[in-house]
Amino acid sequence: MSSAPQGMTVLMSIRLSRLALAGVLLLPVLGCSTKISICPVPAILADTQSVTFFRPGTTPDMANELYTVSLINAEGDCTYNTKENLVKASLDLTFRATRAPQAQAATYSVPYFVAVTENAKIYNKRILYLKFSFAPGAATATITQSPNDISLRVSNGKLPWNYEELVGFQMTPEQITYAKNRSRYVP
Repeated sequence: MSSAPQGMTVLMSIRLSRLALAGVLLLPVLGCSTKISICPVPAILADTQSVTFFRPGTTPDMANELYTVSLINAEGDCTYNTKENLVKASLDLTFRATRAPQAQAATYSVPYFVAVTENAKIYNKRILYLKFSFAPGAATATITQSPNDISLRVSNGKLPWNYEELVGFQMTPEQITYAKNRSRYVP
């Protein structure tokens, strides 16, 4: 065999793979809305990942803890409308609440936030409430919640993955201080 046909085969293979790549890149442009795999990045803000609540009328002390809630997972998905440069992003959040075992059931509501950011700029921040219950005698509860989708207009040459969906608990300064002192704070 001569090297000329082999060289032609390699050249044709390169051209075909370039053509296939161009086709893949043009698919989102031709369609109106496309589900994409690289969405705004879901992230849990470390210093607001866990919040502790205390028995009413007591001081912030480990002996007075009523319950603690932690964000343990955040996953996202999105669709991208290339004609309007509009991203519709969704979140699936998982929380874990813990308390000392008690005979009675209890229901609580805890504020948390979802913020759309790019670097230090906040585009949108929503305060939401996680409502959950402990069963009688239960020391833990695992809760999943999916806040309403956010819509984000992408412009100026940016792409959906240039943004983050930050989530965390809406905490008081006292709760932040307690978390830092209890080593629940992640720098």
